[in-house]
Amino acid sequence: MTALDASVRRDLARAALATAGASGWRDLTLLDLARAAGRPVSDFYGASLGEAIDCVEEAFDRAVADNLENFDAGQSVRDRLFDLIMKRFEAMEPHRAAVLAMEAGFDRDPILLTAQHQRHVRCARWVLALAGLEADGMTGNARAQGLGVIIGQARAAWRGDDAGDFAKTMASLDKNLRRAEEMFGRWAGFEAKSKPEGDTP
Repeated sequence: MTALDASVRRDLARAALATAGASGWRDLTLLDLARAAGRPVSDFYGASLGEAIDCVEEAFDRAVADNLENFDAGQSVRDRLFDLIMKRFEAMEPHRAAVLAMEAGFDRDPILLTAQHQRHVRCARWVLALAGLEADGMTGNARAQGLGVIIGQARAAWRGDDAGDFAKTMASLDKNLRRAEEMFGRWAGFEAKSKPEGDTP
């Protein structure tokens, strides 16, 4: 398959977001996306609607890295992960109708569900890297898989939020990050809790 270059991927993502909410998703074609992007359809050679969703998800992932210099370096790892993942949902929110249209039917198709989980794992690797945690090797892969599940659970909650209200999203994310911290501690990348003086290691 021919790899799409970065500018084509960005334009494909923009076209998908511009058209999916208004026109639905399943009935769209590459011709529709090319017209929306203002590109010849030959630029999208080798692409598919699934790849267009990948491009959209990549765009949301990249938004997580915006304005990192404003982050508090003294935050706990859990708080850092929470804030980074919430930045992604904030980037998604203006495109809620388009995202929901793309996801329609995912829960009835195991292949689409598996592909979506892999997108969440890729997002998790990026978030872990931005949080300063290992995202490679056996440990990093386990962390990414676990965080990918947490992101997927928060995304399910986001679908049920009122537009612009992240109450359910934040509740799900906070609950599951705390649970991971309690269950896996330092192994998962969270800071270990300090022990009272006199405790043996």
